[in-house]
Amino acid sequence: MNWESYRSCSGGGGKNGVEELIVWFTIILVLFFIATGRFRMEFLALSGLLFLGLLGLAPPRNLFSGFGHPALVTIISVFIISKTFTHIGLLRGLGQLISRKIERSQYQILGLAGTAAFLSAFMNNVGAIGLLLPTANRMARRTRLNPGTLSLPLTIASILGGALTIIGTAPNIIISGFLVSATGKSFRMFDFTPQGLAMLLMAFLVWFFCRACGFFPKGEEREEKKEEEIDLWKEVPFQPLENRDKKITFFLVSVAVVLVAFGLLHPSLAFGSAALLLILSGVLSPSRAYESIDIPIVLFLGGMLGLGAVLDYVDGVEPLIGFLEKWTAGWGPFGVVLILIFVSTALSNAINNSAAAVFMAPLALGLASSSGFQVEGLLLAVAAGSNMALILPTHQATLMVMSRAPFPAPALLKAGIPITILGGFAAALVITVIWM
Repeated sequence: MNWESYRSCSGGGGKNGVEELIVWFTIILVLFFIATGRFRMEFLALSGLLFLGLLGLAPPRNLFSGFGHPALVTIISVFIISKTFTHIGLLRGLGQLISRKIERSQYQILGLAGTAAFLSAFMNNVGAIGLLLPTANRMARRTRLNPGTLSLPLTIASILGGALTIIGTAPNIIISGFLVSATGKSFRMFDFTPQGLAMLLMAFLVWFFCRACGFFPKGEEREEKKEEEIDLWKEVPFQPLENRDKKITFFLVSVAVVLVAFGLLHPSLAFGSAALLLILSGVLSPSRAYESIDIPIVLFLGGMLGLGAVLDYVDGVEPLIGFLEKWTAGWGPFGVVLILIFVSTALSNAINNSAAAVFMAPLALGLASSSGFQVEGLLLAVAAGSNMALILPTHQATLMVMSRAPFPAPALLKAGIPITILGGFAAALVITVIWM
């Protein structure tokens, strides 16, 4: 890889130690307050960015470069596509079909979790959970289980399902953007799939063998409204291509997936075009499209990417790269991949999965340059770790489920730790074999 071209594109720095310390102090302070949950994440990211700008540590073109990042275009496009799925009811009745075809509750849970993983690979995982959570509640009632019994596997499967494709989760999109900046090449649609499947398989194995150990909870009792109960029990046929809007949506998204899978178009272009055509064709109104865009997430990611750009501008990553070089000297590729996965996992659980990807990706790039390891493999290690926010309830999908079909927070810890450990080793092995 041409690391020097990546460094020169930022206009960077080699400034002095004081500037590096100020940038690191600001970033650590922002991450600390994000971890406390007392302030809105987007305001913290923007405040840190503006503070560094007012100190004159980087020019505006570097400060605000995050808002022109291709990752943001891809994420906005995924928001619009996910909204289209829910608006036209493309997958309505799918969960009911699962419950009719599978009689045993244990396998219904597996079927529902597998469906959540598949949907999350192609749409926002919060949107996928929004589609399936009412069905999970209905299935729980039909089988006389508490909602938490289904909602925890549903949560874990949706988070890991997003790791399967380039558009399934924000960290994968961000990591692909870093590869483009460094090498001019982009990951293809399914380059994330082998290690994503390895992590997902570990989750299903833990669920299958350890369910009796109490890793998956009974859930918390909660009184439901009568009108919600009627809606949950209403039988709806699964007819995915019954009308014009559903056919158009399926066609446009399928074409975008194929173009990205074969490396013919960058994800921002392919899915951006699909989102625009969904609006122009009348499938989704402009007002609904605007409503689907999560502005706080866009501002947060733009701000965090900007902070990363400032850190790169003042060469603030170089000391950490040097530390990693010394620490991992003599290590084989498996060990380096494994340490990147678990450090990214720790950041993802403690703070935010997108922030973990933003700050670990430059380290992976620098380590690849100095060690000679494949840059793609090290970036995929960061993506894998960033997608395992399974221990602490910091992921949006987890928070959403806990508010609607709650399970005890310690249950996430008990299930998440073994899945994270096994999934990390499995992903490291797959990445080492395929990419290193």
